[in-house]
Amino acid sequence: MAQLLTSSNLLMSARPLAVGVIPDVATLGLWSRMSAAERDTACDVIELRLDTIKLPEADVRAALADNTTPVLLTARHPAEGGQGSEDAAGRMALLEPLLDLASLVDVELRSAMEMRLLVQKAQGRGVRVIGSFHDFQATPGDEVLQGAISFAQPAGLDAVKIATFLNTTEDLVRLIRLASAPQRLRLSCMGMGPLGRVSRLVLAKCGSLLNYGFLGEANAPGQWPAARLKAILADL
Repeated sequence: MAQLLTSSNLLMSARPLAVGVIPDVATLGLWSRMSAAERDTACDVIELRLDTIKLPEADVRAALADNTTPVLLTARHPAEGGQGSEDAAGRMALLEPLLDLASLVDVELRSAMEMRLLVQKAQGRGVRVIGSFHDFQATPGDEVLQGAISFAQPAGLDAVKIATFLNTTEDLVRLIRLASAPQRLRLSCMGMGPLGRVSRLVLAKCGSLLNYGFLGEANAPGQWPAARLKAILADL
């Protein structure tokens, strides 16, 4: 029997999970029109990019009225690929009203302390919080990558997401070492660029928990279509 994913056990999943990214109104509409069977095939978790969807709360709720797939809420900082406010309070204002729909929330590690009240409120509702780190130009050295993970636990976060641009195969090897090493928090690692697709399969096999794909059109270099990614992950 397939594992039932809930807020309480999502980060304890023994299998790698496929995340379908919903970055815009068109993709949200596509998701809302899918049948339950189509959604089950498409992905394990949906990520709502609230900074780029830019819809009123009521419209988001209406689009997800019959949704049963776990939801990851994100309002990304502009310095890490987002279109949200640079001010943490502005991004918190997008996330907080929809916490009751969420299984997970993503906040950048750079903003974790500024968004501490949101982190605490989410965790008080049983929503797990991911601390994310993005580098769209390169893959930092081991000390920077491990430092991101080391920062997350005392900051009170539940998991860490690291997404970097892979310029060389050594960059990928560095992420493989990171994903394969024992960590105190669950980790999601992925590469972007020409090696991105390969990296997402290898890193899922090495322990990356959340592995991102697209539902409508790709919104990051190196992504798989979410449904295809989910099918491949099931065979790894």
